[in-house]
Amino acid sequence: MRPVVFVCTTPEERRDELRSLAGILERRGVEVHVSKDFCHPKGQRLIRENVGADKEVVLVCKRKLTRDVFEHNFPPRMDYVSHAMEGDPDELAARIRSESAPGEPAGDGEQPMLQKVMVIGGGVAGVYAALDVAEQGFQVTLVESDPSIGGIMAALDKTFPTMDCSI
Repeated sequence: MRPVVFVCTTPEERRDELRSLAGILERRGVEVHVSKDFCHPKGQRLIRENVGADKEVVLVCKRKLTRDVFEHNFPPRMDYVSHAMEGDPDELAARIRSESAPGEPAGDGEQPMLQKVMVIGGGVAGVYAALDVAEQGFQVTLVESDPSIGGIMAALDKTFPTMDCSI
């Protein structure tokens, strides 16, 4: 299985070091893509095009927030190396190669979906959203900071132009 490594250069202060890491990996026969845009649709499209049965995909990125995004979108064929941002580039290249070695398959990538929704805001729109989702069969939790629901509309006596009750 051929590894394909995506190196994210988002931390500006580490960009030269990460490009050096990419160069070392390329000299060792690894297909490497370097960009700062892997979090954006263009970068994710590039990753999606490279996920295949004959490739092991490794993402090197400093941000821990993106880990959940990538594990959710590319679970079966993606390894994620966030600690690879520390140390000598030669050592990091060896570590990435060893960590991307074939191992146990990651599974089919399917996870059970929770049937719960939290709607934040108990105004008119929040109440309607909660009702619509509840009618779809989801368990709904409505969160409102005020002691009553209805938002601003509940505080009004009448509304223009009909002068009807606001709710």
